[in-house]
Amino acid sequence: MLQESLIADLVTELPAAVRLQRLVSTLRNHFSCGAVGLLRLEHDVLKPVALHGLVREAQGRRFVVAQHPRLVAIMASRNPVRFEPDSELPDPYDGLLAEQPGSALPVHDCMGIALYVEGRCWGVLTLDALEAGSFSPAAVYELQRYSLLVEAAVRMTELEQANRALRLSHQADEQSFEPRAKQGYELIGQSSAITKILQ
Repeated sequence: MLQESLIADLVTELPAAVRLQRLVSTLRNHFSCGAVGLLRLEHDVLKPVALHGLVREAQGRRFVVAQHPRLVAIMASRNPVRFEPDSELPDPYDGLLAEQPGSALPVHDCMGIALYVEGRCWGVLTLDALEAGSFSPAAVYELQRYSLLVEAAVRMTELEQANRALRLSHQADEQSFEPRAKQGYELIGQSSAITKILQ
């Protein structure tokens, strides 16, 4: 079951990239869709963090939010947004789907949700299916429900990365301090306080 799988990955120590890749793979299998993308917002640009079902080049793409009406709509809502198969809004993944690389996507289903971490918009989760009608109202509801676990996985990953960076910083500080400590220092002074410290 999806919930158990997502929770298991939350409590397992995994590298950030592995955790998030497993997350999108699990969601793709659960929703039986063609592609899932987890994109992080950085200065009005969405950058792919983990993708499944899109061509490899998609990982290097940058999506300027203002240039993609579907992404604008997803980010403007706190609830999942589903786009009807006949939606005239262009799909940001046209030509990037692994099953049909280089061509515009045929009539298909698409939905997404904005993700929030600590009250700020972190990015979006998008799902695309080639078959119209793949995302029922129940699937939209499920996406809403599971978005909390997705946000928890993102937060856990950020905390682990921050913790790792802090440890590396401390190690670097210790290494730069060590040689000085090994040089030894001579205390200069004859006061009674210095004498007590030396004793």
